[in-house]
Amino acid sequence: MRSNSGQTRVTQLDGLRGLAALVVVACHVLSTLPGIGSVVEGDRSAGLTTAGEWAVFSPLHVLWNGTPAVHVFFVLSGFVLVLPFTRPGAAGKWAQYYSKRFFRLYLPAWASLALAVALMTIIPRSASPLQSPWADMYVTNPSVAQVLKDGLLLLNASTINTPLWSLKWEVLFSLLLPVYVVIAVRWRRVWYVKIGLALLLAVVGAVQHVDWLTYLPIFLIGALLGAERERIRERTQSWPRFVWLFVAAAGLFLANAEWISPEQPIRGVEAVVTAGATLIVLLFVSCRSAKRLGDTAIAQWLGRVSFSLYLVHLPIILAGVTLLRSVSLPLALAVSVAAAFVIAGLFYRYVEQPAHRLSMAVGRAVGRRSRSDAHVDGSAIPQQAEVTSPSVAPEYAGSRSR
Repeated sequence: MRSNSGQTRVTQLDGLRGLAALVVVACHVLSTLPGIGSVVEGDRSAGLTTAGEWAVFSPLHVLWNGTPAVHVFFVLSGFVLVLPFTRPGAAGKWAQYYSKRFFRLYLPAWASLALAVALMTIIPRSASPLQSPWADMYVTNPSVAQVLKDGLLLLNASTINTPLWSLKWEVLFSLLLPVYVVIAVRWRRVWYVKIGLALLLAVVGAVQHVDWLTYLPIFLIGALLGAERERIRERTQSWPRFVWLFVAAAGLFLANAEWISPEQPIRGVEAVVTAGATLIVLLFVSCRSAKRLGDTAIAQWLGRVSFSLYLVHLPIILAGVTLLRSVSLPLALAVSVAAAFVIAGLFYRYVEQPAHRLSMAVGRAVGRRSRSDAHVDGSAIPQQAEVTSPSVAPEYAGSRSR
């Protein structure tokens, strides 16, 4: 579909982003439960009920497994951000891009951090045997230094609003986007080799526990999928349904690799999760059934508020649990989730949307300034009286950029 700005928007990927955000919320809700939270924290020998065993060590875990959901976010960011720069004439718009991206990421993040601090001031977090050790990890008294550090989005986030940890990698990727674009649009014939190399880098990073080498290649995979989306669609449009069923099963299985048994996962399992997240995105890009799922009304609404929901849900859940756990932990979680969705909707309307409008206005202003400067510089260059040159065939125009 084409938006009002004329840019192509892959709507089913908005839906996928919304579903991934819902999975992250489910992850934090279930991790608050004492038994499941202990296992998530790392104690795989912790006692679980039969229902808990099924929830953790079965394919059901994929419904609330937050790690692959974040990997899906990273693949989608690479896919979406590279799209405008695969069109002719986009290479000179980096000043606009950086100005827009700053306001688009930082203003909502700062607002969510302020909300988290406000909630912790009104309802101070405290440890309790009524909640899981995982939830106890988030007990902290926010300091000014912590808030300032978290607000940079370039250092590891504290436990004030932990989902901000992923924005560190979003910001770094955003800063490095020109490099990603060059890699994505050059050497087009060997695109599958580039994806393989990106996965290999992710494997090395995961095995060696090097965070930047684990996460930054995930964005590259998304950028390559975005740059080659038409080629991929052409090659997959004739695939029969059973092939897509296999892709879906493989993607979900690999994304859930960390939890296929009670044993400790293999070293480097995050790279396997990345492979699963890549297959899930590929499914939503090319499979008609997945496209229809992503385009449903509920998925589209979730996609619209996904960033807001991701930013605000955990402080709200922890505040609700602290306030109501002595009455009933399930009641506390139900009230907290309902409040998270309501506040996410309000946050989207009164924080994220204004931040987006401001980012667009700043981008337009920077664009006008850049064009004005270019016009002044061009006017200062003496022009030759007449210069003739042979015409260039349209199919070769700009070939160097390809």
